[in-house]
Amino acid sequence: MTLIPADTKAAAKRGFIRTASQSIATALGAGISATAILSVASGEVDLVPTLITWGVAVATPFINGAQSYFSILSKGIPEDYEVLNG
Repeated sequence: MTLIPADTKAAAKRGFIRTASQSIATALGAGISATAILSVASGEVDLVPTLITWGVAVATPFINGAQSYFSILSKGIPEDYEVLNG
């Protein structure tokens, strides 16, 4: 006997991948830019605050994905992920 059905686990994994991918796209577009990298390389900005900002930009997608994963596990498969029979 399993506590969580296989279909729910699969939907949770899809939710993790989808949410993390969307968050990565946002982080790359907003948090890590060529201008920021060049500013650090040329010494125009402080390294530590920039590294912290980049660390948050890298960690956030995985945190968002985990939130999606555990939300689906706890609440069940969302309608968008259900297989339509017909």
